[in-house]
Amino acid sequence: MIIVMDENYLAKTWHSFLLAVAAIVIAYVGNAYGSQAMPYWQNALFVVHMMAFFAFIVPIWVNAPLATHEQVWNEFEASGGWSSMGLTIMVGQLTGIANQLGVDSAAHMAEEVREASISVPEAMISIYLINFVALLPTVITVCYHMPNVDDALNDGTGYPALYVFRQAATPTWTIVLLAVIAFIFIASNITYLAAVTRDLFAFSRDHGLPFSAWISKIDGRRHVPINATILSSGVALLLALIYLGSTVAFYAIIALYTAALLQCYCFSIGCVLWRRIFHPETLPPARFSLGRFGIPLNGFAVLFSGYCLFWSFWPQEYPVTVENFNWAIVIFGIVMIIALAYFVFRARHKYVGPVSTVEGRKERRE
Repeated sequence: MIIVMDENYLAKTWHSFLLAVAAIVIAYVGNAYGSQAMPYWQNALFVVHMMAFFAFIVPIWVNAPLATHEQVWNEFEASGGWSSMGLTIMVGQLTGIANQLGVDSAAHMAEEVREASISVPEAMISIYLINFVALLPTVITVCYHMPNVDDALNDGTGYPALYVFRQAATPTWTIVLLAVIAFIFIASNITYLAAVTRDLFAFSRDHGLPFSAWISKIDGRRHVPINATILSSGVALLLALIYLGSTVAFYAIIALYTAALLQCYCFSIGCVLWRRIFHPETLPPARFSLGRFGIPLNGFAVLFSGYCLFWSFWPQEYPVTVENFNWAIVIFGIVMIIALAYFVFRARHKYVGPVSTVEGRKERRE
């Protein structure tokens, strides 16, 4: 937004740090003091989200220069330095994969949702379908209005889609839309923090983390996992401080995001698949059931998550340098070693699985 208003603006790391701190504070306050109002403003935010979708694509189709069908569907350019177009596509899909992650966020709030066994899976499927229906025409719109890819990639904002929109809209309208998008992102941070803190709380309640007693504390007045909220916000602030000191170290750490979520999908869905096949009697009756398609869909999900996990460790460019190396595999390995060590020497003696705490389930010890 600042670059649109002043093309000579030179962003500095401390500018980004201050913006990150502001976003962290807003997310913390929204969770600690406004959690009860969250369902109401989320519905309003969804309406704003859909309005912004049309406010983005309509001006582009009306005013932006068009690319040809040949350019959109038949011209491919490998600009990452990889030896083949196929390899370039495999590596380049990481951005698209990362954008689809987190669709399970509704499940993190299941303990606070009425009729969660039905409403949560319905919400997850609905969210995915709505965003897919919106995303596909958005991608087509951007591709059809980017006749010069190099100009778009070299745009001062760093965002080719924003370059396309600037060709179609006035600076004022561009700033208005960017302000709306920024508002959506900031509000989304509140819900992301809520989802993360519920994970932390639930895992700590079952003694799965260090300092579980402190992390799992609930604020008696506001009914939120306040210490989990403080911890998550503190980690985010620490990451912002790392960015202030070294952008290379910061991007090395956040590179773990995609890989970490994908391995969670592999493990969690894989465990359900294993029980479906070998121990179906240990699974509770499902009010929202995939029926006979359950095993094939679970199997495909595990295979596809594993496939995506493999590519998530690849660097985006070749030749590989310290600056463009994908450090996710290093950080992932370190975290896995620490987690396994903690499990072997401590957690396995204290951890109590959540299944035994679900009402109506027969406790099973194997």
